[in-house]
Amino acid sequence: MATAMAPTVVERIVLEEEFRWLLHDEVHAVLRQLQDILKAQAWRDLPSKRTSFWAAVDQVKGVLTLQGDALSQADVNLKMPRNNQLLHFAFREDKQWKLQQIQDARNHVSQAIYLLNNRDESYQFRTGAEVLKLMDAVMLQLTRARNRLTTPATLTLPEIAASGLTRMFAPALPSDLLVNVYINLNKLCLTVYQLHALQPNSTKNFRPAGGSVLHSPGAMFEWGSQRLEVSHVHKVESVIPWLNDALVFFTVSLQLCQQLKDKISVFSSYWSYRPF
Repeated sequence: MATAMAPTVVERIVLEEEFRWLLHDEVHAVLRQLQDILKAQAWRDLPSKRTSFWAAVDQVKGVLTLQGDALSQADVNLKMPRNNQLLHFAFREDKQWKLQQIQDARNHVSQAIYLLNNRDESYQFRTGAEVLKLMDAVMLQLTRARNRLTTPATLTLPEIAASGLTRMFAPALPSDLLVNVYINLNKLCLTVYQLHALQPNSTKNFRPAGGSVLHSPGAMFEWGSQRLEVSHVHKVESVIPWLNDALVFFTVSLQLCQQLKDKISVFSSYWSYRPF
């Protein structure tokens, strides 16, 4: 089996010059590009962003307003399937509901920017390992930010019932309704659960449902002294354009980080022991 030949002296000099250029020039160029992307994207002026949209599906119609990381308005009409009764509920004027997913994603982006700012143009990288360590740290923050938007929390029905969201509405929500709001990818999702009480003499095998992003009809839970079952589930969702932009920015930024890591790794045969 043929073995790879060691580079000649000339080849090694060329490689070292390329690696020197990579550490001193190319790395900082990529860091500038990453900073420009992250600072220019949706998170920078997040508090001023206001998006209102009309949502309608089956029995649910309403207007939701997302302002920055908070749901500032919700005006919902629900047609009850059993009797076609129309229910109307809206946020109290003095209330806003903070979306923890957006807050967390924004914090992770801020941490990535902080890491990049600590390696400004005057900083001299000495080894490839140092660059890889920085890229890994930045990629970790960007991945966590993206995951907060792409992976909604799994909640049990009692957790949804205990949420402060249920106390945001005027008039107050009927006791047989639960509401949940979350981000899924580039969409704001509103879910309304209709409930009915299980009678003490019910022959149904009571099995409390575990955590889920979206519960199905038939899911059971215990709340106070009552055993309840989900009878109907209504979900409406709408695309939020700036969330779509943010997901694209995460993908582009992660690709830039990985490409720089790949370039550094080309020189792995000697960068670990040859500082510049």
